[in-house]
Amino acid sequence: MNRPGDLLLSPWALVSVAVILVNDHVLKGAFGNTMTGKLSDVAGVFLFPLLLLSVLEVLRRKLAGRAAIAWSIAVTGIGFAAVKTVSPIDDAYEWVIGFFRWTAGGFRGELLPIVVFRDPSDLWVLPILFASYLVVTHNRTRAPQGAPEHEVISPVPHPT
Repeated sequence: MNRPGDLLLSPWALVSVAVILVNDHVLKGAFGNTMTGKLSDVAGVFLFPLLLLSVLEVLRRKLAGRAAIAWSIAVTGIGFAAVKTVSPIDDAYEWVIGFFRWTAGGFRGELLPIVVFRDPSDLWVLPILFASYLVVTHNRTRAPQGAPEHEVISPVPHPT
């Protein structure tokens, strides 16, 4: 997995997408409890840095380096914390995602915001970002020794 965008094909990324889909379209409707809310948060916070990196890599046509990895983790953590704790940011996020949903639906129906429950207790999921970091660095450091991408993105310097 050393091509731009490959992170989204990792088993962990695919599992997190499946969790989000099943949870948001089946479990929340059937149960709609605290557990289903937290499950979406965990899967989404885990997946988002991988998505950011994959988009960046595809646009740049090369693998992301350490700075981009750190940036994706930081943006995810700070953004999630802001949406869950700061009212104007939460409101803007609801409308932006509502707009994306409306456009994906072919501009049918009314443009409505999504509903996000602002809950600072959701911040306990932020340590899952460490798992995202491990998945990224594990997938990005399996290049053969001496390959250009190995030197660019390895999380620790290698002796020469």
